[in-house]
Amino acid sequence: MIAAVILRECVWATNKIYEYLVPNDLEADIRRGQFVSVPFGKGNKQTIALVYALRMKAEAADTIVLKAVNSIVDPVPVLNDEQIRLVEFISRRYSCTYGDAIRLMVPRNAAAIHGRDQMVVSLVSEEAAMEAIEGVTVDNVTHIRILEWLLENDDAPLSSLMDAFSVSRSPFTTLAKKGLIRIEKRKVIRDNAVFDEPIDTEIVTPTYTPNTEQVKAIDSILHDPEHSMFLLYGITGSGKTEVYLQAASKILEEGGSVLYLVPEISLTPQTVKRIQERFDDTIAILHSRLTICERYAQWKRIREGSARIVIGARSAVFAPLVNLKLIIMDEEQDSSYKSETHPRYHTRDIATFRAMTQGARIVFGSATPCIETYYAAVNNRIKLLKLSNRATKQSLPNVHIVDMGKELNAGNASVFSRALYASMSSALENQEQVMLFLNRRGYSTSLICGSCGESIQCPRCDLDMTIHQQKTGNREVLICHFCGYVLPVDTKCPSCESTLQKRVGMGTEKLEEWVKHDFPNARVLRMDQDTTASRGAHARILDAFRNHEADILIGTQMIAKGHDFPSVSVVGILSADSLLHSGELRGRERAFQLLTQAAGRAGRGDKKGEVFFQSFSTKEEILNMAAKQDYPAFYRSEIAFRKDLGYPPFQALGTVTVCHINETTAREHASMMAASLRQMTEKVKDTCMVFGPCPAFIPRLRDRYRFQINIKAADTRMLSKIFTNISQTYATYQLFFEMDIDPL
Repeated sequence: MIAAVILRECVWATNKIYEYLVPNDLEADIRRGQFVSVPFGKGNKQTIALVYALRMKAEAADTIVLKAVNSIVDPVPVLNDEQIRLVEFISRRYSCTYGDAIRLMVPRNAAAIHGRDQMVVSLVSEEAAMEAIEGVTVDNVTHIRILEWLLENDDAPLSSLMDAFSVSRSPFTTLAKKGLIRIEKRKVIRDNAVFDEPIDTEIVTPTYTPNTEQVKAIDSILHDPEHSMFLLYGITGSGKTEVYLQAASKILEEGGSVLYLVPEISLTPQTVKRIQERFDDTIAILHSRLTICERYAQWKRIREGSARIVIGARSAVFAPLVNLKLIIMDEEQDSSYKSETHPRYHTRDIATFRAMTQGARIVFGSATPCIETYYAAVNNRIKLLKLSNRATKQSLPNVHIVDMGKELNAGNASVFSRALYASMSSALENQEQVMLFLNRRGYSTSLICGSCGESIQCPRCDLDMTIHQQKTGNREVLICHFCGYVLPVDTKCPSCESTLQKRVGMGTEKLEEWVKHDFPNARVLRMDQDTTASRGAHARILDAFRNHEADILIGTQMIAKGHDFPSVSVVGILSADSLLHSGELRGRERAFQLLTQAAGRAGRGDKKGEVFFQSFSTKEEILNMAAKQDYPAFYRSEIAFRKDLGYPPFQALGTVTVCHINETTAREHASMMAASLRQMTEKVKDTCMVFGPCPAFIPRLRDRYRFQINIKAADTRMLSKIFTNISQTYATYQLFFEMDIDPL
């Protein structure tokens, strides 16, 4: 027997299928999809590989002497046949190696040895950690958060902290070199891992009789003979979740399994609670905040078939479900479904491929669908299902577009318009709740030199730094939101060395301060990337607000979507202008989606909702369309714009970003790559155009200069072939570049 294998840790030079002889004593046990150990290279280094295929040796044809498989790492296959086809699809679609695709689907410790030694992190001294934070001797916000976490908790496995903070080992190594933490080996047993997502609030989902629109949607999803892909388009509060749950219940009764995707980690606890109440212990949860051991434990349950519903964010799309029959992609328009790291896959593409190859049905749900998805529905490529009314018979909230210019002229310098202030006061008096949405975290958005007018920029990135109130030490610091670099707020101007400084703009921290000043008796919670950095913070904040332990919830876009708080009667969207003028390809679409979704949080209970869009640009048509939740009008406007400029869904877009620590070298490398791209596309130049290179949207990031090449092609298949050629051509060059198909 011969095993065709692909290396788990391959690069482009080794991105091939290799053949090994299967020893007689392994023939009865080896199976497709298993991890095996094989000798590789001249030194016969023991390497983990995936069994891609098995065949019997044909004596006449097979004359090459093959090396033999050493051992089977795990008797249970880590990938099933469908997932192996998915490996092929991902490597082809996103121009990556087989190893890149395998790593997306298999937990890092799936081939680990039981009872292995594990690195554990702890503080050397609490006093030293406090002094380092308060004195700003650590110049990175991730370092500060790690120290703050260790001050509040005991030691923790290094791998768990790396996952919790979404970082590599580098920041821990740096802190260890500074003598602030120690990293030491301890023995742990992997199979003792237990998932401990905090689920404290009991949500009792009542027995619910679907209305006429919901019944029609459920019946189509389950029984339509002509369609297996659906867009469930319904206004906020129209009962899309009930449609998902009723369809899932039927699939489970028939022996199938269900994949339920949500865009944000913050939505996972709420979704888990609702589904647990319906389906008990058949659930598994997958998202990026799980530790390695917890992820493995959940993955193992799914692979063995004991978990028949998987709930999770983007990475859950790779779950090895047995007999997958229904995929639900809630809030399908959300940008969180797009990976920001290589390979830059979109969850929608992976889910669609899995549904097609598994014979499963897939439902995309949204009150503000992605333009491409709605275009496919309008053109009957997928079936459009509509929910036009709120499920509770409650009408949509009253939306008020407030001109903040007029407020200033009337002498109101507050962040709250007079109308919003009055509504908030009334709601609090009636023991109702308020949500305030501001899509900027931090205290002030930037610091401007009072002498020369220059903003204080990150020394590593071409970006303004943001003022934050530091948690430990109760002092202010400047933080770069991209690289995490930290400076004291009294930093001199790099241009003129003046210490005269002016604060500009407002973030969620400053808004929280305003709220506490204007409403001193109100209990306030803030939910943004800073307050949810610790494990389980999303669930704790949302549970507290749902249990009415707070009156006002302030937050960024993570509070705008999917949450259902019946006591919220007032929603304020502050600084709506920041959403309207981003200058990005999808800026208008994102602005409409966020405004509509945020407004939809109000009036979901018995009390009619009041929503306030505060803006200096009140004549913008997007504000009026979002106020009416008039998605069809927005779609007609946006699709005409896209068609005129040849943007998706009419053509495919791709970017290549070339980076280097030297600006001249980065520009030269980008020019060389652009020339290669033009040469590759010469024969199809009528349907494929190459633009650039030009400086990227952020020209310098983490001390690397960045130049971008944009490509417009007839379809994504053409882009995939071009990007694969580029990857193979420059695989051995000392050149750092990133590729992105359908960039956001």
